[in-house]
Amino acid sequence: MYKLKRFGAMASSWLKKLNPFQKRRAKTLKGTLFVQPLAIIFLALGLILLIFNLSLRTFINDEVNTAVQHRYDQLDRLYLGQSADDSENDSIFSTTYVIVDESFNTLYISASQDNLSASDISNQVVTYFMEHDEDWNLHGSSETEGDLDIEESESDSNPIFIELNSSTYAVKLQEYEGYLQDYYVRQDQERDQTYYILVFANTSPIQGFSRLVNGVLAGLALIIGILASGLIFLTSRKLDAAFSSLKTYISKVGRREQDLQLDVFPYEEFNQVGQSVETMNRMIDANQHSQKIFFQNASHELRTPLMSIQGYAEAIGEGVVTDPQAAAAIIQEESAKMKQLVDDILTLARVEDFQQALEVEDLSLSDLLYDVSWRLKPKADSAGLEFVHDFQGAKDQIQADEALLERAISNILHNALRFAKKTITLTTKQVKDGLEIRLSNDGQPISPEDMGHVFKRFHKGKNGNFGIGLAMTKEIIERHGGSISVQSDEAATTFIIFLPTAKK
Repeated sequence: MYKLKRFGAMASSWLKKLNPFQKRRAKTLKGTLFVQPLAIIFLALGLILLIFNLSLRTFINDEVNTAVQHRYDQLDRLYLGQSADDSENDSIFSTTYVIVDESFNTLYISASQDNLSASDISNQVVTYFMEHDEDWNLHGSSETEGDLDIEESESDSNPIFIELNSSTYAVKLQEYEGYLQDYYVRQDQERDQTYYILVFANTSPIQGFSRLVNGVLAGLALIIGILASGLIFLTSRKLDAAFSSLKTYISKVGRREQDLQLDVFPYEEFNQVGQSVETMNRMIDANQHSQKIFFQNASHELRTPLMSIQGYAEAIGEGVVTDPQAAAAIIQEESAKMKQLVDDILTLARVEDFQQALEVEDLSLSDLLYDVSWRLKPKADSAGLEFVHDFQGAKDQIQADEALLERAISNILHNALRFAKKTITLTTKQVKDGLEIRLSNDGQPISPEDMGHVFKRFHKGKNGNFGIGLAMTKEIIERHGGSISVQSDEAATTFIIFLPTAKK
């Protein structure tokens, strides 16, 4: 039972590790900045080392092949009874050759007899090939019978590289049939004997150069790695300090601390982030202040009718009201004002919530204006006012939230009913990319002091409180991608609304 539980726990642990959806620990920027540049540096140096060694190996092979083949070309000409080619070897390597018989007895060494080192190396090369003759098929090969095929011998094989006395030699063996004449083998059918000629070149100087360059590059990689590590470490510390300062500042902003001072960071990107946070903080402060003022004004606007309702209700209850019907009418009127204000606040909250989509539909703007003015006609008639409609053009289809747009138009017309003397004019016409609505009344003009505050919430104007009706109207129009402005003089006060015909 215990083993089963243990196995179950282990299996669960493995599944968690294999689960691709398992939350992994986030990487730190400091670690990433430290590891990745070093990895790139060492990878680049490693590639340089690899390319250098591959290129050097190719170069050595080409040069050795050239040198060895040049020597065999000379020996082949002598073998055929031709004069030796006196042209210089184009390779950087010099070669030595050794002639041996079938038993690998050394018959001739091209090196000077006084050069004991060259002679010793030559004997060691011969010994090596004698001990590895099975790898070269030196005996019994059908290719060795008959005359020498020079072209075939040239491409027979590439030199091999062997280590002797801590030096590297490139060696190639070639078979000849004939007789030995001084320092070469001469072709002769009557004196047919097998000889082997080994040509070799010492590649150690180049190999030594390769090791030197590899050592230099490795040392350079180490130095660069140390310097880069130090530089990256210092930079990461500076970044870490900047991050810590920025994080502290953002935390203070989140806690709504006052009188915050933004540090000057060593990197422009950090300054930009800090400035963005500072701007956001100011916007939050301004929004909070605006909300505070809004709620103060809203509570004040609600308190006034509430006090009136409370006063008349208490008077009715105490029996001190001489005209209860009039008092009830006042209570009803004040209640309607409160309801209107609450409705306006709720509507404004909906309009300002951009996460809540508008209920957009196709509608006729002229029909909407007719409907709104028709519902307000009884009030207009009682006040001795007349609605005048002037709708230009038949193409007045728009896409809009009918309820909200109706509310916006109604707010303007309600204000017009308060100030108009005789007429309220509703005009529409087509303009570029949309429709223009003009709602005019011939009442008292808006004072110059109030013109800039018409669409502000609860603005105390010269001729009374503006409330939030016009502010809400502006929000609704702008939410539909349109715009609203006002013109006012002694002749008329006109609200000009633009609505796009295409959906934004």
